[in-house]
Amino acid sequence: MFSTRLSLTTQFLILLLVVLVLNATAYLFIMQNMYKQELESQAKTVVDNVESFGSWVSQSGRVWVKGESKNYLSKEEVISANDSEKRFHIFSKNPALATREYSEVVAKSNSPAKFRMTSSNVMNPANTPDSFELRALAAVADKQQIDYSEFTGDTYRYAKAVIHQESCISCHGDSAKAPADVLSVYGNEHGFGFKTGDVAGVISVTLPKRSVFQSAFSWINAIELLIILLSILPMIWFIRRAIILPIKHITHAADEISRGKDVHVDVTDTAADSKNEIHTLKIATARMRNSFVIALRKMREARKNSDQLKQMLKNREKPE
Repeated sequence: MFSTRLSLTTQFLILLLVVLVLNATAYLFIMQNMYKQELESQAKTVVDNVESFGSWVSQSGRVWVKGESKNYLSKEEVISANDSEKRFHIFSKNPALATREYSEVVAKSNSPAKFRMTSSNVMNPANTPDSFELRALAAVADKQQIDYSEFTGDTYRYAKAVIHQESCISCHGDSAKAPADVLSVYGNEHGFGFKTGDVAGVISVTLPKRSVFQSAFSWINAIELLIILLSILPMIWFIRRAIILPIKHITHAADEISRGKDVHVDVTDTAADSKNEIHTLKIATARMRNSFVIALRKMREARKNSDQLKQMLKNREKPE
């Protein structure tokens, strides 16, 4: 896997770097998935709030508000209970209109989450779907799926299907039975023909998106990353102290022994039954050193005896 010319320390550091890169890549994928789930949870919360608001409006069919605008669906003049000469104008809003105006208020606010309601058969041209919403509408058509989401540019888009309830059909069912004020404002061509249980459209939510690197390397994650890096230092210290340095010492001793030098290999603090592979190697090296010293001593004695024998024979051959 690695070049035989590289030291164990270098090989370990390379392997550690590869492991860190793989872990970092896996961490980024995990963070991206978690961030997507977080955005989806936020979007679903927005949808739940919008649906709750619409349900509140639909409890009475419409809500009535005081104002001066002529853009509401209908109006009614009433006499003030406190002043018989003063009149108030109140205007009614059905659930769809109230929700749309609620979305316009949110759009102008500082809230990062924006929403709107749209359909493939819109009554109000202002609610015409954009390209994402068209894909979402196609996905939820015929109840193939309940929601749809995408990352689009710098935003996360989420859409959930809206199902027509019985209270919706009075305005969106048969156009011939629709309220007169609805027909006068929107005509009788679009937004009609639905039945209870039909897919009315979608609630479309837009959330700002951060990059995966922004999510992964925020301040708190930088601290976690520092802790991970610091935790590597004891590993490097252990590898160097328990493996690298002992191997260097044993290698030096073996080299000196091979050169015929009497090198002391200290195994006094090493248990004979130790399971540590370095200890086993050290004991084996000490045993090899002892065997080598004994063999070398015997060789020297044999050579000395041989020289003495040769000298004796030589002395006998000399004439008297």
